[in-house]
Amino acid sequence: MNQKIREGLEKWKVVSLLWGALATVSVIRVALSIVAPALMEEYDISPSAMGIVMSGWNWTYTGSQLLMGPLVDRFGTWIVQGIGSGVWGLATLALPLATAAVSLFLMRALFGLGHSMLIPAQASAISRWFGPRERSTALGFCFSASQVGIAIGAMIAAFLLARYGWQSVFYWIGGASLLFTLKWFLLYPDKRIGVQSDVEPRQESSVPNRVPLSSLLRYRSAWGLAFGQMGYLYAYHVFVNWLPAYLILERDMSVVRTGIVASLPFLVGMIATIGGGWLGDYVIRRGLSPTFARKAIVGTGMMIATVLVVTAAYTPQTWLAVTLLTLCMGFLRATTGSANAMAIDIAPRAAVGSLTSIQNFGGNVGGLMAPIVTGFILEATGTFTGALVVAGAVMLFGAISYVFIVGPLERIEIQ
Repeated sequence: MNQKIREGLEKWKVVSLLWGALATVSVIRVALSIVAPALMEEYDISPSAMGIVMSGWNWTYTGSQLLMGPLVDRFGTWIVQGIGSGVWGLATLALPLATAAVSLFLMRALFGLGHSMLIPAQASAISRWFGPRERSTALGFCFSASQVGIAIGAMIAAFLLARYGWQSVFYWIGGASLLFTLKWFLLYPDKRIGVQSDVEPRQESSVPNRVPLSSLLRYRSAWGLAFGQMGYLYAYHVFVNWLPAYLILERDMSVVRTGIVASLPFLVGMIATIGGGWLGDYVIRRGLSPTFARKAIVGTGMMIATVLVVTAAYTPQTWLAVTLLTLCMGFLRATTGSANAMAIDIAPRAAVGSLTSIQNFGGNVGGLMAPIVTGFILEATGTFTGALVVAGAVMLFGAISYVFIVGPLERIEIQ
């Protein structure tokens, strides 16, 4: 087989495996949202306490980000991501052992620790296997997995919950996750363990092998990436953690109907993630600068999403509110490829995982706060209106950060 064709097949095999990893964790994340009302009733857990439980994975996920990026840069995608996948699968399989808010929180925290390795590992792999005019498309395909995972996971979890009880949800998806871990270790095409600093596969590079995080934090763009992702993931985690409960508690939907309706924003989000990623690379190939192209897509998408979520907050008709929230998710997810390509575009070659971990750390501070703040607002007001307005405001802050704080998308050169 021609060498070029072989390498083309291998790099899309990498995308498919990364897609599978993100789909798996997304199924696991949404599963708890589906069973949350049942857990609240069975164990007498308040909305604010359930918000903290649902954020449990994000505490360890966020706290580990600044460690996992350098770890990926040091040891490589294959081994670090493989270990992470094993950890999150075991944590999910063991979650039914929990019978109270505290133990549920701890099991989700262990899941978050394994999950924390994924996004830096993904960025490092995409940087090595794909050039600047292909990255947004590759990232769009990778991140579309989260929408597929959430949409399918919501329906599967709702079915298993209604038929067999909440424990069965985690037995099934935990077992499937461990099977994926085996597939990852066997099929990932580059099984080298060590520094992964080359941009294209099997090329040597003369750049430094280690870049400290403190060096990256001297650049305003690193802070802009972190603040921008904070706005993005705050809004996104309001959807992931509370949309099923919103439909059940505020819109009086049944559990099974909720599983179907809650999947709609994520199905639209899947299409938008792929389309937005393709658009980001297409306009660059047509001659626009990466800086203008990526910022225009991210800024426009997040600002339109802000208007849609705030409008949905004050809409009395259920069908219209669901439509607006579905469109909101579509515009938000259309920015995914371009937003995540920014870190790869500007990171030193030996620090793609590290800069991505900074971006993801800031993002998951927002993601961590989203379910907690939403839970407290719901408990205080008895409605989701204020929570949706807050999500819109934080999302607007993220758009401003990506457009105005992030500087030109040129590679940082650190001696």
